[in-house]
Amino acid sequence: MTTRDEIETRLLQAVAFQPSEDGLRWLEQRVAQVVARPVAVPRRGFVFPRLVLRPVLVLAAFLLLAGAVAGGMGLLDQLFLSSGMPGWQTAWDRAERLSLKQTDAGVTITLERAYADLNQALIGFTVEGLEASAPADGLRAPLNWIAELRDPNGRSSNDWATSATGMGQDETHLSAVVQTWEGPVSPVAGPWELTFTSVGYGSGGFVPGECDAGNTDPECMNPPANAMVEGTWRFAFELPKPPGTVLATDASNTVGQVTLHLTELRVTPSRITAKVGVAVDGRQVAYWNQPLPSLRHGTASYVVNADRSILDPETGQAPDLEFQTTAGADEVSGTWELVIPELTYGMSNEEKIHLVGPWTLTVTVP
Repeated sequence: MTTRDEIETRLLQAVAFQPSEDGLRWLEQRVAQVVARPVAVPRRGFVFPRLVLRPVLVLAAFLLLAGAVAGGMGLLDQLFLSSGMPGWQTAWDRAERLSLKQTDAGVTITLERAYADLNQALIGFTVEGLEASAPADGLRAPLNWIAELRDPNGRSSNDWATSATGMGQDETHLSAVVQTWEGPVSPVAGPWELTFTSVGYGSGGFVPGECDAGNTDPECMNPPANAMVEGTWRFAFELPKPPGTVLATDASNTVGQVTLHLTELRVTPSRITAKVGVAVDGRQVAYWNQPLPSLRHGTASYVVNADRSILDPETGQAPDLEFQTTAGADEVSGTWELVIPELTYGMSNEEKIHLVGPWTLTVTVP
């Protein structure tokens, strides 16, 4: 085989990857465990499926790759292509290319790219040098890490990010990860700082989003031993002013005694968020929830894949929800239409009333 043949073979392997049977089996088991658990009535700022509220420890959903020779950037490219999140792909394509490396305690973390718009900040990084021990069931433990992100105003992600999401892929001795911090990003260009203080394949303790207080599942009652590597991996980098448009609206729609108010529409290249509140006969509800709504902009439709309650710190109630899409938009002008077909609400956390709409909230931007 010639050198050229070898290069072509490695490129083909990097682009065309196949998750291993063990990796798919692990992912199926984790998904089945989460799906099998009952969903609590959303209240008091609980975060809904697919989101983790202000995590200290981040758990990524991982696929194990069989025989791939992609390297860090190849793994990250594959990860974004397979994420099912068009907005993530947009952010990755427009992200600042950094390739910053830090090594501590025998572990090297490389910050490959970073991106921020007015809805979220996103990073792609790789981890090398960790030893992964196989758990009792023979399946690979997921990667965990603790990281803090500071914006140009010096604010910690704990101060402004309302949720975070992690996803990754593995090769032997190499993990590639994307993490997002969702929330109202400050519209300022300048220096950002990312600091990792712990990383490993066995965090011990509770699993964010799975092991909530009172959960008696075996993995929550008897968590694995802590195998995290402690250290300091700090990255300083510059990002341009985050793009996007924030629209304060007074759009509302009343069906029966229930009125929905669209108070904010936040349109960015990677995601669209809509903040909606509910009132019954003019009175604010304690909480509400619904099947995910539909969002249209002209002829374009957007998949709403998540929502979260917004806690009022004064009342301890959650009268507002924020909806999030899988894709974003560059064009804001035109008519936006959010349709909520039905909803469940309560004037107290113990009350549960179901109503059928639909409620249609419309905003026209010149």
